[in-house]
Amino acid sequence: MDKFLPYEDDPGRLINVAATELYKRLTHVNADNLGMPEHCLAYFKSSHSKRLFFSTETSAHILYRSIMMTGKRIDDITLMDYGAGVGTLFLLAKMIGCRQVIYSDHLEDWRQSAELIANAIDVHIDHYIVGDIPDCLDNLAKSAIQCDVITSRNVLEHIYKPDEFYSSIYEKQGKAIVFSSTTANNKNPATVIKHFLWHKKWEKIFRGKRMVVIERQSPGMASFRKEKLAKATRGLAVDELKNAIEEYRKTGRLPDPRKFGSNTCDPSNGVWAENLLSLKTYRKLIDENKYTVSFAPGFWDTHYRQKYINQAAGFLNRIISKRGRLALMLAPFIYVIARPKNAA
Repeated sequence: MDKFLPYEDDPGRLINVAATELYKRLTHVNADNLGMPEHCLAYFKSSHSKRLFFSTETSAHILYRSIMMTGKRIDDITLMDYGAGVGTLFLLAKMIGCRQVIYSDHLEDWRQSAELIANAIDVHIDHYIVGDIPDCLDNLAKSAIQCDVITSRNVLEHIYKPDEFYSSIYEKQGKAIVFSSTTANNKNPATVIKHFLWHKKWEKIFRGKRMVVIERQSPGMASFRKEKLAKATRGLAVDELKNAIEEYRKTGRLPDPRKFGSNTCDPSNGVWAENLLSLKTYRKLIDENKYTVSFAPGFWDTHYRQKYINQAAGFLNRIISKRGRLALMLAPFIYVIARPKNAA
């Protein structure tokens, strides 16, 4: 079997051994028999089970890179996997011997599914937390838990207000490195095109949802004004959407959705359909007065069934590994890394 990490130091070897064991255990799990809700099961199969090597590989890289940044031993690390879903990162974190591992997701059915998987492979997670980031941080405070690392994989691009996400972490978990990966890589031209088309598709659905909110809040408004307002409120959700509707009713002023680029979100909960942000925007949202912000390129999956795809992916990975100007442009995902400046 291929190695999950290329690093030959002690942490690299330890994570490689644990990743190999995790891969073997998950290979032998029959997810259909675990009692997971259908949507959780479907996601686990499509995003993890069918691409198990890549899922484990990306988790191994995130853990190695983030833990090495702390300067601590693995068995001294307290780590929270935020928005963990039914992924492999929190499982691998426990298997490599992190002192404490906290699983976090905003919905109970995902937590239940994650615990079913963990129990099936005999991995015992220290804490399971259900809720958005305020709930997570409150739970950590109540248990007097200070994280060294807060990780996430393909979560950052869905968070409605990234600035509030980072500022709240800094306020209550100010020593934690926030290490995220996201497939919404604005530096990759192909990704930009893919997301533009994706946003266009989702916006048709979300505009209809906004229209429902507008009709409930302004039943007597003329149809052409409702259409105009629905179009202008792209990127707004929940209270911000309601406030924009009220503002338009009182003053006739419309919000300007151009500041969101092509991005769009579900107006009922603010979940972005993969928020495509520039590196400059990330720096601004994360607040460089509080964090040292950096970015690094991810890598392509080289474990598809088709040999020619793997060969092409391997070629791209060799270019990316040189960390030149093309690295971020060719990477299928990027790491967004926030190191607190007060973590001395």
